[in-house]
Amino acid sequence: MKQNPLFLPHGAPDLVLKPGPATEFLSGIGDRIRSAASVVMISPHWQTDTLKVSAPGVLDTIHDFRGFPDQLYKIKYAAEAKRCLVDHVLRTTCRAGLAIQEDSGWGLDHGAWIPLSLSNPEGGIPVVQVSIPKHYDLMDSYELGKALAPLAENDILIIGTGATIHNFKELGSDETPTPQWALDFDEHVKEAMERADANSVINLSSHPDYTRALPTDEHLLPLAVVCGAAGANARGRRIHHSYTYSTLSMSAYEFGSFEAQRSKAA
Repeated sequence: MKQNPLFLPHGAPDLVLKPGPATEFLSGIGDRIRSAASVVMISPHWQTDTLKVSAPGVLDTIHDFRGFPDQLYKIKYAAEAKRCLVDHVLRTTCRAGLAIQEDSGWGLDHGAWIPLSLSNPEGGIPVVQVSIPKHYDLMDSYELGKALAPLAENDILIIGTGATIHNFKELGSDETPTPQWALDFDEHVKEAMERADANSVINLSSHPDYTRALPTDEHLLPLAVVCGAAGANARGRRIHHSYTYSTLSMSAYEFGSFEAQRSKAA
């Protein structure tokens, strides 16, 4: 069974404590997560010198943030990296010509466990994280996705998490209207993902509001990974669109051959 790769928002860490459209969306896609045999997560919060994958074993819940309510630091997400899944990731990336190593010093950072804890709170599905090397740009990330693409053909769900707009200096309250520049940039990303080719991904950085939306673009790189993992004929569709703190985008995407699926259903 092939799994269509997903890009999910993880928001600020307090997303799990705040009811709202994004929380409801993530809580409602549990069946989509549980349909997979296992999950590979790519989070912007695991950046490494070289490409890494979780070592087998129980994955610690990493609370890589500060200044939030105490109850957030008590959350533990039940996840384990199975030896067979780690080996599968290692073989697949090596066949694509990428060097990758196991890392036993990482677990699941909040970019990974927040969307998982909302969508599949009971855990139980084998999970690994794949890092993003610090020197990667949009093209490097897209190529990493292409290397991971065969995993999706084997019932493994590839999930990238992050945000299409991530500018903490321009955050407001949830009641503050989202400014037009943010809405425009999000629509630009949506149009690019509907094409979902390498040029569309690379050209995101040429938009005049790119550096305003993403002063540092690590939160967009997982979207490029997922886009590459979807395959040459796949297209992206936005499956959720909202904001928290006025400008923190909660856009989510699924990638697949949707036209072919509609034709088959007809």
